[in-house]
Amino acid sequence: MYEYVMSQLQATKGHWTAVSAGSGVSKRTIEKIARREVQDPGVSIIEKLAVYFRGDRKTKRSGSALSA
Repeated sequence: MYEYVMSQLQATKGHWTAVSAGSGVSKRTIEKIARREVQDPGVSIIEKLAVYFRGDRKTKRSGSALSA
């Protein structure tokens, strides 16, 4: 899960304000995790980010299915 979140953070670099708003994790915390300033960010934070990224992807998939 950690590696998934890290790859998603890199993919969304420049949009961390939106990630913060959607996940409930502060932008500063997201920045520290993405830059590996925090070696052990805690399971609850990683879970929040993983849920956000998975949910965001599902929303996009559902939206494209509806418009097809």
